[in-house]
Amino acid sequence: MKGLIPLCDWLNQAPAHPVAISHDGPVGHDAFTQQVARCYWQLSSAKPGQRWAVYHADTLVFLAWVLALWQRGCTVCVPGDNRPGTNQRLSTRVSGFVGDYPVELSSVDHASNEIVSIPEWRALDTGFPALEIYTSGSTGEPKPVQKTFTQLQSELEALEALWPDHHDAVIVTTVTHQHLYGLTFRLFWPLCRGQLFESSQCQFSEEIFQRAHQYAHFSLVSTPSHLSRFNPVLDWDEVEPRCVAVVSSAAPLMREDSLAVAALLHAPVREIYGSSETGALAWRIQGDREESPWQLLPGVQGELTADATLKISAPQVTDGCQTLSDRVVMATDGRFRLLGRTDRIAKIEGKRVSLVEIEQQAEQLPLIKLARSLVLSGRRTEVGLVAELTDEGNRTLQSDGKRALVQQLKAALSRCFEPVVLPRRWRFVSHMPYNAQGKITVESLKTLFQADSTKWPSILSQTAEAASAELMLHVPASLIYFDGHFAGNPILPGITQVHWAAHYGRELLGVDGVFCRLEAAKFQQVIFPESQVRLELEYQAEKNKLVFRYVSDKGGHSSGRICFS
Repeated sequence: MKGLIPLCDWLNQAPAHPVAISHDGPVGHDAFTQQVARCYWQLSSAKPGQRWAVYHADTLVFLAWVLALWQRGCTVCVPGDNRPGTNQRLSTRVSGFVGDYPVELSSVDHASNEIVSIPEWRALDTGFPALEIYTSGSTGEPKPVQKTFTQLQSELEALEALWPDHHDAVIVTTVTHQHLYGLTFRLFWPLCRGQLFESSQCQFSEEIFQRAHQYAHFSLVSTPSHLSRFNPVLDWDEVEPRCVAVVSSAAPLMREDSLAVAALLHAPVREIYGSSETGALAWRIQGDREESPWQLLPGVQGELTADATLKISAPQVTDGCQTLSDRVVMATDGRFRLLGRTDRIAKIEGKRVSLVEIEQQAEQLPLIKLARSLVLSGRRTEVGLVAELTDEGNRTLQSDGKRALVQQLKAALSRCFEPVVLPRRWRFVSHMPYNAQGKITVESLKTLFQADSTKWPSILSQTAEAASAELMLHVPASLIYFDGHFAGNPILPGITQVHWAAHYGRELLGVDGVFCRLEAAKFQQVIFPESQVRLELEYQAEKNKLVFRYVSDKGGHSSGRICFS
């Protein structure tokens, strides 16, 4: 196929080829357009000019609702999740909810479910506000950003001009479509170029490995949170001839992780730089010897400002231009390197400090691999720091303990910062708390500091996907549950483990309902004070069951299924 199909007229111009691959195999053009028609007729209450929220884990179901709402003249709001708090915030902005939402929020006419006549699809105005997406919250509260068809299509055209090949490669992904990066790279771009994509996302390296065997060629769309945990033990030699490219965005990808994945798959790892406000702006592929600079996409113009930031001009950017919040150093050929954000200045007891500079100085220490800092407000305002340690740092933590390690790190940072602005609260994690969009948000960092020391474990790290989550927990000896259970030999009660699993399931996965019963419960090994355990959660929404498992270096501790009604 030559050129991209216009997104605003896809229903009329798409060829009669398979659209995507579901669990049941390829989904044909006719079957999918019938699905869009069903959605269209169920949206009889939708009026032109309204905003409607769409959330669904299955990309094809999501896309069918999106196309149907566009045909009804509605702007599609794309939230990052469907948790109660998110739904409550959206309820004041949207006229209806469709997709995977509670019955009381559902806004569709189910009586029209059997009507499958195909409407006369209309070509949509390119200036129509097709999408409303939301910033990640990595620098504060999420904000709405609207995208017209012109903006969306311009970004797709720029990507196609840069990488016009491999239309036959199936898109395999670990990325949700519920944010702009996923929408662009796993859905809209392949859709408009006639490229097959999987309708479900992978959660682990093992799933990628298994699915890759099914295709002659595939491209992987992923994030640093997954690529940094890519399983090198699998026999990637079996599938690496099939991989044509890897795409990574949503957060910075460490150079060693990029090179490691590229070596395993023998494919270029294309990193994408951009934001919800701007879309994709630049790209790079890491070199063997040093950190590679960023290159602007075709059609994107960049100008260095007096503040060492980048003023971007591009069709996909709102109002045509925007000054970015990252400081850069720019070469004469237009390529640039990132120096950190300009908008993270904190005031601690009257002293101004750059949180970015704290992170950069911390990451230069031999004990710290990755650092994120934030302001914590309580009885006093202070800086907190979350860090992934290097191998040397982990050895120091194990041998000397947390207090000694913190003192060593604060002493090193005191060479650059006044004592009053040094981080006072520290958390050491095995992985940063990336969310389903691959972002490290302010709220996810704050949760690492909010544990009640008498009732809850300390969260060392957490990751959450659409239906699964993983938390690394430290179980402090100060918990009230150890009092009298048992005298002289305290262990964590099984009921507490179940309670924690249910709590974090509700918080991270949107589990709803009232506790009904516990199934298949097994308690293999006791959990002692000061243990470090991993809590694995999987929410089976169709059954309203939460599967939990506590494991550590010693093996499994407990597992079971919590049933809700």
